[in-house]
Amino acid sequence: MTRPLVLVAVMTFALLAASPSPKPSPSPSALPSTGPPTFQVGVWTVHASLLDVNFKSGDFSTPKQLTMTRGGGDITADRASGNYKSQQATLYGNVVMHDTEGNFAGLSSTKPAKSKGPSTLTADQVHIDGKGKIYTATGNVHYVQADTTVDANKGVLDDLTHDLDLTGNVKIVQGTRNMVADHVLYNTVSGQAHAEGDVVMQFPSDVSRTIATPRPIKIHNPLEHHKGASPAPAPASSPH
Repeated sequence: MTRPLVLVAVMTFALLAASPSPKPSPSPSALPSTGPPTFQVGVWTVHASLLDVNFKSGDFSTPKQLTMTRGGGDITADRASGNYKSQQATLYGNVVMHDTEGNFAGLSSTKPAKSKGPSTLTADQVHIDGKGKIYTATGNVHYVQADTTVDANKGVLDDLTHDLDLTGNVKIVQGTRNMVADHVLYNTVSGQAHAEGDVVMQFPSDVSRTIATPRPIKIHNPLEHHKGASPAPAPASSPH
């Protein structure tokens, strides 16, 4: 009886060894749900209707419009590509970034800053470095917050320091004040700006328009004779 049992055990072991091992399932964060496909890129959750992704390398691309969301913010774009493992993503076409905190820090910053109100950043293209929390916007960069608008060819936003490094045809308008320059380093929280290269600033006049214009003051020339007045008599000559 012992010999047949040993033979059966050897055959069973051989069959198990020959059968292929199951492949590991992909990361749950990158699996499509019952709705549109979603996956994580750093603190952002990507929502797309069509997605190509490599679970081994982490590369992904979506040729259609997508939305990226996180606490206090969202991004929309026409298409995107990147790598969710390295937390890198590039968004193309009509990129619109909203932030309810007003500084694009929100929950991702180690030191959240005091909000100055909602803000919006638009550009032709935005690259997201999820690890360094750096956003690089190029092409028709436009930033709006409260009474401040910023335009430039390129802007690099540091999510941790709240510094917006602007280059190329930079224009900042804040209320009735404005500044143009080649290069401006602007802090979205403090409002501090450092400008370089052909800097031009315009400020409103400090003179109130409601102040009445004073009457002109006329100072008469003492050598000028009054009109209609008789000339002064000549001094009498002394007798010889």
